[in-house]
Amino acid sequence: MKKNNALVFEGPTETPDFPVRISYNDSRNVVNDSDRLVYCHYHSEYELIYVTEGSIMMEIDTNLIHVRTGDAVIINGNEIHSGYCVNQENCQMYGIIFKLDMLSSHEQDACQSKYLDPFLCGQYKFPSYIPNESGWQAKVISEMVSIVEMYRQQPFGYEWKIKSCLFSIVAEIIANKAFLAHNEQAVIPSAKLERFQKSIAYIQEHYYSHISIEDLAGVAGISVDHFYKIFKQISGETPVTYVNRHRTRMAANLLKYTDLSVLDIALQTGFDNVSYFIKTFKKYTGFTPSAWRKMD
Repeated sequence: MKKNNALVFEGPTETPDFPVRISYNDSRNVVNDSDRLVYCHYHSEYELIYVTEGSIMMEIDTNLIHVRTGDAVIINGNEIHSGYCVNQENCQMYGIIFKLDMLSSHEQDACQSKYLDPFLCGQYKFPSYIPNESGWQAKVISEMVSIVEMYRQQPFGYEWKIKSCLFSIVAEIIANKAFLAHNEQAVIPSAKLERFQKSIAYIQEHYYSHISIEDLAGVAGISVDHFYKIFKQISGETPVTYVNRHRTRMAANLLKYTDLSVLDIALQTGFDNVSYFIKTFKKYTGFTPSAWRKMD
């Protein structure tokens, strides 16, 4: 296994001993003008996003949030999210993806039962938008910046420091009653979002094998034509493009973090033709697989 010395998309997903990973998105690395800075996806983990440059429009479920330099957003578990630059500016952002239950107590104390459990069971939600303002917002954003720096440098004991920062973020939100209670939350996701979510889950679970639009429409429980329209409306791209982009993301991580051959990686990520894999990989990253692997 190669050393984790670079931030590649969202990094390795298998980190059971410390379930935190960092993503880095830079619009300068977006090869196609039609690509979103943050591709449309969801995951069960929570995510803290901090914008370091530019202005980004984040779409969380059906809500649009204009996030400027220095601002932050919080993605609650299983929320569909994506983002794109505003006014063709250069944009950069970091994402801190983590499992909220890593903050759980071994014993059922007041911190667990009174505060954390309501988040874990969906009774409470974190606020989506954290503007760059003085007060608790500035403290939360400062902790996010510290997490990114700790993760990048990884000094001895960095895991403790990161976990401490996460505790501080949750504490600030709770102390200032900035969370949303169940009766304050948005309406239950529409049928469109639920169908889209099912199709994304299928892609994430079966990307290494053949996937047809008929398969995805069947999972969503609607006709192919209806599915195609909904998928493109929500994600901004066709199902085929989305599948190829997801496979490329998985391949990019394997290239950086393993010593598998390009052929093996192509086969493990759903490409049955190496030439097509190389062509597709270069289309979405701007690099050949071999060149990507050599990058620091």
